Amino acid sequence: MSEGKTSPHSSCSYYKDCVFQVLQQICQDRTTTNDNLHQKARDYALNYIATHPEPSINKDEIARDVADEIEKKLQKKCFDQRPKASVIAQDKRDKIPEDPEERFIKLSP
Repeated sequence: MSEGKTSPHSSCSYYKDCVFQVLQQICQDRTTTNDNLHQKARDYALNYIATHPEPSINKDEIARDVADEIEKKLQKKCFDQRPKASVIAQDKRDKIPEDPEERFIKLSP
């Protein structure tokens, strides 16, 4: 017996393939953010379902379940597309005091 909530579709072969394909597309999409992750996952799932028709399935329910699963898997992933050096440099710049005298590094004569 499994614990926790599982999708009733998770035993179907197309469901696992759909989750894998959506996960792959989300990771390749350079415009994905934490804010639009659920919507993009749902849209990708609907696209997958449209290209791989299965008889008698509820497309919206499956797309929602796939989006929920993807969101759970990627909840701690950072989708910042900037280079890491740029992120570190911005953090360092933010730590510089705002006083004009203290804003720039003083070179000794």
